[in-house]
Amino acid sequence: MSPEPANLPQTDASQAKIVAQDVDVFYGEKQAIKKVCLTVNEREVTALIGPSGCGKSTFLRCLNRMNETIPDCRVEGTVLLDGIDVYQALDPVQLRARVGMVFQKPNPFPKSIYDNVAFGPRIHGLVSRPDEVDEIVHHSLQRAGLYDEVKDRLQEPGTGLSGGQQQRLCIARAIAVSPEVILMDEPCSALDPIATARVEELIEELRDEYTIIIVTHSMQQAARVSQRTAFFHLGDLIEVGPTEEIFTSPREKLTQGYITGRFG
Repeated sequence: MSPEPANLPQTDASQAKIVAQDVDVFYGEKQAIKKVCLTVNEREVTALIGPSGCGKSTFLRCLNRMNETIPDCRVEGTVLLDGIDVYQALDPVQLRARVGMVFQKPNPFPKSIYDNVAFGPRIHGLVSRPDEVDEIVHHSLQRAGLYDEVKDRLQEPGTGLSGGQQQRLCIARAIAVSPEVILMDEPCSALDPIATARVEELIEELRDEYTIIIVTHSMQQAARVSQRTAFFHLGDLIEVGPTEEIFTSPREKLTQGYITGRFG
């Protein structure tokens, strides 16, 4: 049973970038998310943790309407971006330009490194001159910590990069359209420890400009990169609060059990 909203401390509404209210998600007749209420603060990293199948990735996909691409998926409730209902008042293409996404497995387009990054600004009409494209590509690669590694091979295929470089290329591609929010669905699960550390450093750097929500199976990663953590279990949001408090003094027994490894 879902806890009462009073058990889920939120923060000053003036800090809120995204507010989810009573979000339910169904796959056919099966309910995957149950009455989730969560506030995501601007320019913070919010980590979503919980056992496999608990609904954290499903909830993440609600925030930019990616669930609409899944047959028989139905979303109920309200998701507000800067106070605007994303399901009622925003076109999905417009929304996904404002709320970018980085997936679990690096998925560069079968194009050059340059064209991977330039793709979004071109299709969204953000550039009109070649020098504008150059500027966005170079800046995005620099923000993703990748420019120095690829500056001499921008016309080579993005698929030829290492796994960690491909994931940073996907991050550069996401930020090239100047989003306000970046969703990351287990972005390091396919990476080695060195590449994971580089992506985590990048997340910390990007927090200065973007609101970031990360789904992670690694509690250690959540503790390292996030300011707030939300714990999901069997489709319910059990507890949310400052990351340090969630990991050192959780209020809910379920949270404590997961944090201490009694289940998961």
